[in-house]
Amino acid sequence: MTRPTTASRGPCLPVLLVAIALSVTGGETAVNLAPNPGFEEITPKGWARQWAPGASGVFSVSTKAPHGGRRCLRFENSDSTRYVLCSAPLELSPGRCYEFEAWVRTRDVQGKDSGATICLEWSDAQGKYIGGSYPPGVKGTEDSWTRVRGISPPVPENAASCRVICYVRKNMTGVAWWDDVVVRPYFPPLLGNMATDCYRNVALPGPIRVRAALNLAGYKFGVGDVRAVLTVTGADGKVRSRVQPADITDDWIEFVVDGAKLSPGQYTLESRVLGPAGKARGNARCELRRVKELPRRRVTFDRRQRLLVDGKPFFPLGTYWSGISIKDLDLYAQSPFNCLMPYGKPTRGQLDQAEARGLKVIFSIKDYYAGSRWCPPNIRTADDERPAVEKTVRRFRDHPALLAWYLNDELPPSYMDRLTAHRRWVEELDPDHPAWIVLYQFSRVNEYLSSFDVIGTDPYPIPRLPVRTALDWTRATVRGALGLKPVWMVPQIFDHASYAKTPEDRKKSRPPTLEEMRSMAWQCIAAGANGLIFYSWFDLWRMDKLESPAVRQPFIERWKDVTAMAAEIRRFFPVLLSADDPGPAPRVEAPPTVAWRLYARNGATFVVAVNAATEPAAARFRFHRDFSAVQVQLGTAAGAVFDGRELCVSFLPLEPMVVRLLP
Repeated sequence: MTRPTTASRGPCLPVLLVAIALSVTGGETAVNLAPNPGFEEITPKGWARQWAPGASGVFSVSTKAPHGGRRCLRFENSDSTRYVLCSAPLELSPGRCYEFEAWVRTRDVQGKDSGATICLEWSDAQGKYIGGSYPPGVKGTEDSWTRVRGISPPVPENAASCRVICYVRKNMTGVAWWDDVVVRPYFPPLLGNMATDCYRNVALPGPIRVRAALNLAGYKFGVGDVRAVLTVTGADGKVRSRVQPADITDDWIEFVVDGAKLSPGQYTLESRVLGPAGKARGNARCELRRVKELPRRRVTFDRRQRLLVDGKPFFPLGTYWSGISIKDLDLYAQSPFNCLMPYGKPTRGQLDQAEARGLKVIFSIKDYYAGSRWCPPNIRTADDERPAVEKTVRRFRDHPALLAWYLNDELPPSYMDRLTAHRRWVEELDPDHPAWIVLYQFSRVNEYLSSFDVIGTDPYPIPRLPVRTALDWTRATVRGALGLKPVWMVPQIFDHASYAKTPEDRKKSRPPTLEEMRSMAWQCIAAGANGLIFYSWFDLWRMDKLESPAVRQPFIERWKDVTAMAAEIRRFFPVLLSADDPGPAPRVEAPPTVAWRLYARNGATFVVAVNAATEPAAARFRFHRDFSAVQVQLGTAAGAVFDGRELCVSFLPLEPMVVRLLP
């Protein structure tokens, strides 16, 4: 679940822009923003203009068999401790995503990482690194040119400078070449995937909310220019109804279908979107099954996206494990956590032991994709995948400890057909348990919509990125799932030093503090998560065993902080799992670093809110009805001031608050 970064970061270069028209995509002309993309423009000293080669003479310009033109970029390094980057400045727009690529070939590129690649990075006005996008690369010997491609998340609003980088991953050696670099705005389809608010699109009589993702970035019109219609077609091909939008936002188009007017059976829902000139711009579809009563499932979700286990609400609060041991289960069972996600495939005996201790298990089959990094040796082709999935699912689907199947750990969209097939197989073989996937591609969640029942993303910001990254990623994840599918987030409890390749890198890292872990967890909840599976239990033990006292962290001390944070969340399970209707949302005045969510229980209304910033913040909530009293159940007691219908909350840095309003 960790991702490579370029780690060595110097001052950002002055911004330059070279624009070359490439194609027409998504409503406007796409341009190549990479300066000197083929390394053809040469300085008097023989170097490629506008590219910074780093030090040590590792990079040079070559005329040997370029992909296009007369020249290409060459890398040669025999010292695995030497890490050199070759970069060029970019002018990118905040809030916009970018696709980028380069053609790469290699000779004897060796090491434990993924090889020669390309990335985008951005820094703030002080030159501090604040993010980037890092596709895997090419290693070994590849004599033919291979295209390496990525799509970035949105460029942060506070990005002051950006750059494109050609490099070989850290601690690797060999020879590599790059050519024909491209960076251009990414224009997703105007209409993305579509979903309903019914679990697995199985609906009873009554209103059915349907949403289709709307992507207006790059188009020369706004929400007010969009025209849409939803067509409901029966299995016989006859149109049953045409539905006009109930709402159109920057994120989606919402329709409401009257399920009471549909007889039991199978239906196709198709949304068609028109631009301002009346020209068809896009469509999306999904299936709907109307039933008289919902199928009885051991594990399912309700319309509020709460998990139900044997009919009772359940908030997954767990951690990632490598494998299961009885000794670890004994310790873990004494904690506030109620589930775990082991990468190693557990035996029935180990599941029995988990069940005996009141623990649920998320079962991983995320490696059952031929050609993926950790694929079992018996899965050699895509044809081997279904038998492997079927064997595992049939063997363990009846076990009472089973909570869900883990189907994807950050595989790219190029696997989409297979990811979708695996989810379909799991539903067919085991309708009693949902399919969970986790991505770092937080800005592309909607593209994966057909491949999951429940989604998570895994922000690990400490110490390189702001704590509010957890909030930003959760909001993006909820939007990508159209606000209709359950979200189980994966917050950080580990230290990146667990994955550092050198002692120097380990010394630069640190784990999140208790205050940061608390804030990140409540950021996820306040932004829409209904489950938290923290990363990771085994990294807490790894940091306990590091050879250097300078970075070693006793497990018992870290575990004390982690369990204190988890106990706080578990204390509020009755609120977080309540099915009571909190009523209409209040009008809220708050900075974007404040997240909030409304709950109701036993007649009281609860505001769950958190400040994701490292400085104080304030928010004002104006309700549509009167309350008699206010109780601060989490946070600074003096931080909430109430006057009839208005609640004013003052937050300390990173502070979560739970405020109870009495009728």
